[in-house]
Amino acid sequence: MVKIFQKQTFVRFYDRNSGALFSDLEFDRCHFMSSVISVTKEVALRSTVRNVILRNCRTTGCGIDCAIIENVCIDGLKTHQLLQIWAAVFRHVVIKGGVGRVMISPAVASGTATKEEQKLFDEANREFYKHVDWALDIKEMSCDEFQVQGIPASLIRRDPETQVIVTRESAMKGEWRSLDLSGTWWPVSLQQLLDRGDRDSVLVAPKRNRAFRKLLNGLDLLRQAGVAT
Repeated sequence: MVKIFQKQTFVRFYDRNSGALFSDLEFDRCHFMSSVISVTKEVALRSTVRNVILRNCRTTGCGIDCAIIENVCIDGLKTHQLLQIWAAVFRHVVIKGGVGRVMISPAVASGTATKEEQKLFDEANREFYKHVDWALDIKEMSCDEFQVQGIPASLIRRDPETQVIVTRESAMKGEWRSLDLSGTWWPVSLQQLLDRGDRDSVLVAPKRNRAFRKLLNGLDLLRQAGVAT
């Protein structure tokens, strides 16, 4: 049975090393403040979020750490600041509608984990994605900013006009360095792809960003140069 929350505010919910399951929940026009889920540096203690719907909610000072997120739909999300998601994994997660600023990173604990801790999560996440048919659906998302790293591009359902795939192989060739990508953050994104050693990445031109047209033109240049598909 789904538990429904409407127009409620949740303050200072801090989930750490619990291995908890948060499931069968629906939040409608709720506000989450100073809260975080699945703060841990141990793979066995990560929490799971499953069968959850958020409609027109908002966040202030919140984050998501190493959670397992499955069968979740986010339909409209205002973010007071950048919503950072650290080393989480996704299965059948839909983000659509108007969304603020979101960053998905494979780094554990905001990048404070040791090399060994990071390695264990990297291995666990790679194994997780071997058994996922699709991870993330963002094709109907209209956002201010969206950065995604660490999820195989083939597992992301996207809008091909505004969300492109760049492989590590194509980025290594370096053609993008001679393109006029001024006024965009694509050079930084491509360099990060090379620095991380990921196989590929999805670059998203955010439709609600003031620089959307310039960012979209940059993606078109990357396509024409054979860097992006």
